[in-house]
Amino acid sequence: MNDIPKFIFNCTDCGKCCERDVTICLSDIKEWMEHGMMYMVIPFLSIVGEYSSITVQLDKVDQDDKKVCALYDTEKKKCKVETSKPVSCRSYPLGYNGTNYSIIDKQCPGLGQGKMTPESLNTMREYAREDYINRKNTNLILPMLEALFIKRMTIQSQKAMEELTPQQRDELENILQS
Repeated sequence: MNDIPKFIFNCTDCGKCCERDVTICLSDIKEWMEHGMMYMVIPFLSIVGEYSSITVQLDKVDQDDKKVCALYDTEKKKCKVETSKPVSCRSYPLGYNGTNYSIIDKQCPGLGQGKMTPESLNTMREYAREDYINRKNTNLILPMLEALFIKRMTIQSQKAMEELTPQQRDELENILQS
């Protein structure tokens, strides 16, 4: 039996992976909260997509004539939350679909670089499985959370409208018509 892994990867800190859309799971947010890092991340989180297919992603910014994750420091070639990277970043470029592993970026410069131990391969696989499970769980709950927030905002808007004087309602109506 051959113990040499077919998947060989060692990060070259090139930042190419930071040019992709980085999807965030609830487990990533929980970890950042537990480690006191939310203040670094929250300004760069966005909700994208439509109802029932919404995701949370890290924003991209222009750096060195390309768009990269807002948490990537191109000067230091390092993630600003290095110790608590999103799970999708830890597993990159290895993906998992619930059954099989696959390379999700065959152009990643770290592929085929150096040596990979069975332990590091197992770690990458575990991260890829964890990313798959976390995405699945997050995708189940986000539409429900979105619906709850919309419901709450609708109720608050109705209460605010009820408290307006007739004159304030007329002014609001004029603003909305223009």
